[in-house]
Amino acid sequence: MKNQNLIIKALQNRQEKALEKVFSAYWKRLYIYAYSFTGDHQVAQDLVQEIFISLWEKSATSQIDQIEAYLFRGVKYRALNFLKQQQRKVPAEEMLHSKTVSNGVKEHMDYLESEEMFIKLMKKLPNKCRRVFYLSRVQGYNNKEIAQEMDISIRTVETHISNALRLFKVHFKTV
Repeated sequence: MKNQNLIIKALQNRQEKALEKVFSAYWKRLYIYAYSFTGDHQVAQDLVQEIFISLWEKSATSQIDQIEAYLFRGVKYRALNFLKQQQRKVPAEEMLHSKTVSNGVKEHMDYLESEEMFIKLMKKLPNKCRRVFYLSRVQGYNNKEIAQEMDISIRTVETHISNALRLFKVHFKTV
């Protein structure tokens, strides 16, 4: 770039025309350079945009000897940092997907669906059958305790449990 010292001086004096000249002289080459690292058009554009913003912000306070070297070195380091972040991000995302947390969520959802199905099926049972099954399977009573509690025979308790289980088996086979 011709008159590089004048351009650097103009940038230090915050003259926008100088930035426009640098931008038009280097933008395309910097973009191609950034794209060669990232392989992503949008990321390459963002990196080049960032380096020009950096040039504008730091030109008044930094000692810039070679504009071209400053720009290309800046794009290179930004691209490499971007790639490092991507490498850290991918294993982290893979780890999240492979964690049992997602399995735990699925198991929890399955449990909620099963619980909802259980309640629906319980409502389909006749009152006495529902009560016997509830005492047996939810409360953990044995058949003798249920018979005493409800004042029915042990054989009737067994029949109610058998009928309830048949309904559950039929339904869960179709699911």
